[in-house]
Parts: sequence; structure tokens; C-alpha cells
Amino acid sequence: MNKINILSSDTYNKIAAGEVVERPISVIKELVENSIDSGASIIHIEVLSGGKDLIKVVDDGEGIYEGDLRNAFAAHATSKIKNADDLFKISTMGFRGEALSSIASVSKVLLRSKVEKCDGREIYLEGGDVKYEKFSPLDGGTIIEIRNLFYNVPARLKFLKSDSHELSLISSFIKEISLSYPEISFTLVADNKKRVSTYGKGTQKDVIMQVYNKTIYESLIEFEGHYDALSIYGYIGKEAIARGSRTNQTIFVNKRLINSKSITNAVERAFKSFATSQRFPFFVLNIEVYPEIIDVNIHPQKSEIKFEDERFITGAVFRVVHEAIREELKESFDINPVNHGEDEKLSRVHEDYTELQFDLDSKKTLDFPIDISKNFRESEEDDNLSTPYRDSKIKVYKSKKDGNEGLEAEGVDLNLEKLDLKAKFPMPRIIGSFKNTYILSEIYDNLFIIDQHAAHEKINYEKYLFEIKGGSVSSQELLVPEVIELGEKDFSFYMDNIEVLEKAGFSSTEFGVNTIALTSVPYFIGKTQNVSYFLEIIDNLKALGTGEKEIVKQLTIANTACKASVRARDHLTREEMEYLVDNLRHLEDPFHCPHGRPTIIKFTEEEIEKMFRRIV
Repeated sequence: MNKINILSSDTYNKIAAGEVVERPISVIKELVENSIDSGASIIHIEVLSGGKDLIKVVDDGEGIYEGDLRNAFAAHATSKIKNADDLFKISTMGFRGEALSSIASVSKVLLRSKVEKCDGREIYLEGGDVKYEKFSPLDGGTIIEIRNLFYNVPARLKFLKSDSHELSLISSFIKEISLSYPEISFTLVADNKKRVSTYGKGTQKDVIMQVYNKTIYESLIEFEGHYDALSIYGYIGKEAIARGSRTNQTIFVNKRLINSKSITNAVERAFKSFATSQRFPFFVLNIEVYPEIIDVNIHPQKSEIKFEDERFITGAVFRVVHEAIREELKESFDINPVNHGEDEKLSRVHEDYTELQFDLDSKKTLDFPIDISKNFRESEEDDNLSTPYRDSKIKVYKSKKDGNEGLEAEGVDLNLEKLDLKAKFPMPRIIGSFKNTYILSEIYDNLFIIDQHAAHEKINYEKYLFEIKGGSVSSQELLVPEVIELGEKDFSFYMDNIEVLEKAGFSSTEFGVNTIALTSVPYFIGKTQNVSYFLEIIDNLKALGTGEKEIVKQLTIANTACKASVRARDHLTREEMEYLVDNLRHLEDPFHCPHGRPTIIKFTEEEIEKMFRRIV
């Protein structure tokens, strides 16, 4: 009995189609690239149900000759190459001759096309079989309609995600490809709503304005560099528009949209050389090289490229981007002339310092001046201080239950009595504050140093998560709603998680294409930075991926939102410090912040005396 079977052409075609056509975006990509190769100046795309029911692409390119209509849908038929040698000098988007045949084998296709000075023709296929071909009146160019994608491969349909998610992939691709071809007008209409529109005139920077927003447009740093066989140019966003995910990062090699971890890493290393946060930059990077020194035929979707000398390419990218950011920062600083008199004073002060060294864990040394009294604020001085806590994030209130005082964030009671937790350590005596960041306190013969930001963050986190789970989050209505422009992917994640966000206290409404109006936020966040916190939550939800349980999403939201807590350098009065610590000690785990860092460090009297060498 034979075990090796010769597959039928129908089965083979469906298997081959699986490599080229994974989802609607695969079809869009192939058809749009064909339109670009045809010399089109206008490309119009329509989709229904995320591309599952209909994908329609209309262009004004050169069209397809009558004799080539059937050949266009034959396997391994292409007008881009003639032999294997041509693979190493490809300048077109398509070249394999597999796209149309693969698409036709898993859908119903209607193609109409007209070449100048020739009659228009029309061909219709189902599952790869030609049903008819006939004359068709047409002014010029090509119209292709793909209906009922995967109608004959139901198993493939099960792997597709929601319509909004599939649409987000399509929209992102159209935005990205339009950046590479600013001379082409692109329009995307989804379910009868215009999603993307570019003019087809102007520069790449003009297209950034059209497909993103004014904020990004006004926060761009241009870079450019040229080598013997290589040109690098594009734009990178300033740190103000950096995000928690790599959503807005685009790389083109010879106008081809690609993914490259090594090139992305080179850009990010250049950016993070000057950044103060670990967020990811916006960038549009264009690389032009000789076709002979790259291989574009290494991935079924042609989304990856192999470079002859990748190390040189990534090094050049780093240098060009790094230099552009450095020059931008240099120009943004207004440096005053050096005051030599002040320098001499500082030098004398420095010489007067005697350094003592110690380490919290290994007893190695940390440098600090002998005279540390100025860096400490004794608690007794608080009674005479009139400066209020500037953001009023912590307020003292009287508990109705027992008269004890607690914390209040933006008017919301932060007392954790509802959680019914016992204190994990005695109430310490507050003795001062160091650098408006660390609360100094003592219990018996021990010194406790408390990070005020980490402590308040943990208080907010546990209370907020408790409210989310109980469906009783305290929210505040915004007097003026915050209008937020989201990218297609971000908007898709927003729609998929809108109920979870509502439970977490973030209320919003749709406000146009990929735009929302944020109408209320959790009370403790306050009245500033609402947009940045909301966008960071979206980024962190995206990082989770789809299919995560609601509780995981709630933990993620709470973890992100609690960054709105008291910060280092925020001045707290003695009362505020006392009640922050009092609330902290009643938590389930008061010793670690939501990110796992310690909130409290303990020094025993013996450890301190050893540091001062009073005892051995």
C-alpha cells in the first residue's frame, strides 16, 4: 500500500495559498503592490467586514492586456522577472507570480482592466476556476474585487480575528505604504466610512501629517546620511511623542515596507542615548541601496530582507539618527556663558566635603557629604511650613468611624478600612524627610526609610483594584472632554476593551474616525496627564495580546494608572507623611510597590553603629 500521495492541483493550490494569503491584509498588500508596479497615481481601496466579505482595489495604472488576463491567475506567472538571475536585481514590489493565483483559489474574483487604446476586458473566477471572460466598458486602469475570502477553506476563517482588528491591520498598512509613495493618492473606505486619505502630492512629511496628526508632525526630527552604496533618510519623533509600544515605527528599503529587529534596535539605541524614559520612538526610516546587495526573496510575505553587510547598515543607521538627535538637542539648549566665579565657589565647597561610603546591602560605600543636616527636614519644622502640597494629591480627612485621619487623593477617601486589613507593623514616629522623596521614621530601635512614591502607588493600586473588582470605581467627570486621536490598531484595542476600561473608571465616546472623547477618569489620577495615562494603558493592554482574561487586564490597568501617585520631590507635610505611612501599613503587602520594588528599607541600631564604626 502506498503511503506517499500525489496531491491534487486543488489541494496544492490551497496549501500554496496558505503561505501567501494568511488574512485580508495579505490580499490588500498584494493587490496594492500590483497597483504600484502598474504605475498608478491613484489607488482606491474598499473593504467590508474587515475584508472578509469584500476587498476592492481600483487604480489608474497601465492595465492588463487582454491576452494576459488568464495568465495573470496562473501559478508562477509574472511580468516582473524572466529568470533566477533577476531575483538579485528586483526593483518592483511583486515578483513571484504567486499572489493572484493564491488569492483566486480561496475566493471569488472579478477583474476588470483596460490598457490604453485597447478594449476593456472582464474575467470572473471562483476557487481558481475561470467562470467567464468577456468585454467590459472601462475608461482605463484596473478594478479587482475579492469576495467571500476563504469561503472554501472554513478552517482558515476560524483563525481570523474581529472585523475591527482585521481592519486595523489593513488601515495601518495603507498608512505605512502611503508614506513610501507620497506621489500616489491613497484612499481607504471601510464599511462606507473613509479611513485613510492622502493627496498624492507633497513630501513624506506631508503624508505624516495626513495619516497621523499635527502633534506628531510638529514633533519630528529630520535625519539624512549618504554613503557609497547607501542612503538613509527620514524622521524620528521627539521624546514627547514616544509610546509604550512600537506601534508607530516604519522601515522602508528601496520603498519596500519591511520588518527588521536589527534596524529597529539601531534606531532605538540612538534615541535612548538621549531619552530619559524607556519608551519607544516614532520613526519613519528610508534606506536606499543597490538591489544587488540585498535579498528580498527570503520570506513568503516579502516582509523581511537579507543584507549583504547588515552590520554596516545598522551602524550607519545608528550614526545618522544619533547625530540628528544630538544636533536637535544642541540647538534647543540656551547655554549661558560660564561664570568662573561660581565655578571657584563650587570647587571650594567640593573640596570641603569629606566622603563617607556605605552600601545598603553589601555595606559598600555611597558618597554623601559629612554635613547632611541641610538635606534633612526635621518633622518639628512642619508646623511652621505654610507651603501646601502643590498638586493636592494627598489631603487629610476625619474618618466618620473613629476620628482617625487618612489619605485622600483628589477628594477621594483613601482609607483602607473597607479592605478590613490589620496593620502589618506598628505606626512609626515620623522624624523627617530626605530630598522630599524619602520619609524617615523610627520604630523602637530601628530606622525606617520609606519611598513616598512607591508607598502611595501601592496604596492607590490596592484600593483601585479593590474598587474595579467590586464595580465601584470613584470617577470624576472632566469639565472639558479630552479628545484623543488613536491609530487604527490602538482604536481596535480600545473597542475590544471598552467594557474593561469603563469598569476601571475611564468613560469615553467615539468622536470621529479613530478618535475618542475621554469624558471621565478615576478620581485619584487627578486632572492632568489624563491622555498620557490612557495611552499608556492602551499600550500595555496591547502588550498583553488578545485573549487574556479580564482580571489580567484589570491588573494591567491598575498597575499603569497608579503612576499618577505622589512623586519624588513632591513636598509632603508631617500630617501627610503620617497618614500615608498609616495607610501603607494596613495593606496586604506594604513592603513592595506594584512593580516589585521595595517601599521600605530598615536599618537596625546595630547596623548604623557599625557604619559609623562605633562598634565592630
